[in-house]
Amino acid sequence: MHWLIGVAAAFIVLAGLKTVNHIVTPFLLAAFLAIISAPPLAWMQRRGMPGILSILLLFSLVGLAFFLLFAALQGAAESLAVQAPLYQEKLVGWMEQLRAALGARGAPPGLLPETIPLPQASTVTGMATGIASGLGQFTASTLLVLLAFMFLLLEERTLADKLAAAFPGRRRARVRTRRFLRSVYRYLLIKTGASLLTGVLVGVGLSLLDVDFAILWGIVAGLLNFIPTIGSFIAAIPAIVVAIVSTEPLVILLVGVLYLVVNISIGSILEPRLLGRTLGLSPVIVLISLLVWGWVFGPIGMLLAVPLTMIAKLALDSSPQTRWAGILLSDRVRRSPGQASARAEGVPE
Repeated sequence: MHWLIGVAAAFIVLAGLKTVNHIVTPFLLAAFLAIISAPPLAWMQRRGMPGILSILLLFSLVGLAFFLLFAALQGAAESLAVQAPLYQEKLVGWMEQLRAALGARGAPPGLLPETIPLPQASTVTGMATGIASGLGQFTASTLLVLLAFMFLLLEERTLADKLAAAFPGRRRARVRTRRFLRSVYRYLLIKTGASLLTGVLVGVGLSLLDVDFAILWGIVAGLLNFIPTIGSFIAAIPAIVVAIVSTEPLVILLVGVLYLVVNISIGSILEPRLLGRTLGLSPVIVLISLLVWGWVFGPIGMLLAVPLTMIAKLALDSSPQTRWAGILLSDRVRRSPGQASARAEGVPE
């Protein structure tokens, strides 16, 4: 009965969040930006920079990053609208050549379909044009994200003092809260840095290989790096398809090698070494989190699904009463110190 009530309560909360996702999503993005910016903010204040000045500096840097991101996406969408008919024409020509070659070798006429199951060039052009115009309208909601981000930074300066004043007799709870917040800061900072490095390496590598829309594919690779395993695979598909249409076979091979090297070196070597082996999620939990948070918050929820689930896991790990749930969310079996020592001594647990 307790499990049934808990599941029902969770569903009601998620359904409520889905109803007001247009309000929650900007503040959720602002909260992630504030968490990522908290360590640089503390560093600047320790160096003697006034609090307001450091907050304004971070606000300006984040705003500039959003502006450059939207400008790059808008330019790529406009270029895609121009290139889409050319790609479509080239694919149709390849299909005709392949059909003629197979027919010359005695292949049956119905071996290949008469038409390619691809969207019309006008449809792709219209979608790209709509994205380019929609990005300009999205900047209005971005202003709300930036304002919420600035106010959260202002609130972060006094959060520790407020917790101490509100719960003066619960020192252990405050220690657990600080430990949890430090873990969240560390995870998001390292994950964001790794995603930024992934996007830069992919974008620069594709630019050197002269692949169309290299900046766009770099941005996509950086964003999808927040989704482990499948995110890197999905990010490589459009770049490889564009390389197949517009470049030579050697370049196509180099594009695949570039994605493979970047994802293995960062996702499989650098991130586990910096984050630690215990900060991993079960693949089943990753899939469920993508479905759940994508249903609640849409595309933004799918991008933030793994960070949100990881924050929940860190919160569960921070308390002995809920650590069992954090272990179930993990991708590895982790035993408590008491269990490990008992197993080493051969004592039944």
